[in-house]
Amino acid sequence: MRVPIVCCLLAFPVLAQFAPDQMLQPYAYTNEAGEVFMCRLSVPHYPEAGKKYPLILFLHGSGECGTNNISQIKAGVPSLLKSLLKQPEPVMILAPQCPPGMENWWVTKIARTADYAAAKEPSPSLEVALELCRHLVETKQADPDRLYITGLSLGGFGTWDAIQRNPEMFAAAVPICGGGDVRQMRNIKSMPIWVFHAVDDKNVSVECSRRLVRQLKALGAKRVNYTEYEQGDHGCWDRAYSDAKMIAWLLKQKRSETSWWKFWTWF
Repeated sequence: MRVPIVCCLLAFPVLAQFAPDQMLQPYAYTNEAGEVFMCRLSVPHYPEAGKKYPLILFLHGSGECGTNNISQIKAGVPSLLKSLLKQPEPVMILAPQCPPGMENWWVTKIARTADYAAAKEPSPSLEVALELCRHLVETKQADPDRLYITGLSLGGFGTWDAIQRNPEMFAAAVPICGGGDVRQMRNIKSMPIWVFHAVDDKNVSVECSRRLVRQLKALGAKRVNYTEYEQGDHGCWDRAYSDAKMIAWLLKQKRSETSWWKFWTWF
């Protein structure tokens, strides 16, 4: 049973100097177990009646876990917002926050090696984030054909995990310095994906992204892009989110005609 939430159409302020904590307004989502999941959401300031808007689900890194409902929009989001404000249409952004503790991460085990095998079930935090995306579609705020997902570091791993489990849900994905289960690449070989990583990343080896991209291309994937920076260390996400070409590409992607809610099962 899904627990309904009330989502108000929150302001997307017109600011000369934007502030992420003003543009993404806070609210709490309560799941069916009564647990409170902290989120931030931005939607158009003046929504058109009956119009559905593209939605980007943003997954933060491990350093932004907590309960303050603010840390998750400190890294990456400012650059992403700055780029989105240059686009001709409004875009909804959903930024949930994982509670402290590895058991609450987007993935409870990090895919650092080629023999990594994803858990059979998604983590509770990822499951709630996906449920909230579905809610925004069901309440006719988000366009089901233009759901996008991106994440950095831990959120990059979460992005790979989410699309591998839900290959028909998202129109495109942008995982940054993450990794995933190489065995599940067949599930997403037709999905538009743009991967970013830096060669000198000391936190997450660039091989974590390389092996997944290699596997996708070996499977005949035609819609995968890979940008590898020679320098940037683990914080290359600002550079990625400032890439105007990538942002324009992302917002052009549309989900296939097959209904994603028919594809919730995995393995």
